[in-house]
Amino acid sequence: MWKRAAEFAVEDGIERTSRVALPISVFVFGMGPACFGIAAAGWKYTLFAAPPEEPISGEFANYPWLEASFMSGLYVLVGIGALLFPFALRTPRTWMSPTIGVVWGLAGLAFLIFGGLNYFTHIGLIVNTM
Repeated sequence: MWKRAAEFAVEDGIERTSRVALPISVFVFGMGPACFGIAAAGWKYTLFAAPPEEPISGEFANYPWLEASFMSGLYVLVGIGALLFPFALRTPRTWMSPTIGVVWGLAGLAFLIFGGLNYFTHIGLIVNTM
């Protein structure tokens, strides 16, 4: 990218961002189907279900589909954004950019909260099963 700096030297910030991110967009697009695969496996095999000994999530142990649906739904949101990403870079001022922002924003916030909560619940699981 250093050698191609002149190509990225444009006044419009959105245009510049699109040009800089274009090379990685192929990888991001490829991660879309991977996210859908993780989501499908989560639903099919209830991968994300918590055991009853786990605090908070364990309250829903009798409903393994609930946590599986929640986590799989987050992966679907990330996958949608990933599939739209390269197209949004090519035409940045369309409906796709705000859509990606919303789906990645919601999924990111949920992953952030859920990830932080996992420190408590996993420690609780270890303590409750010792």
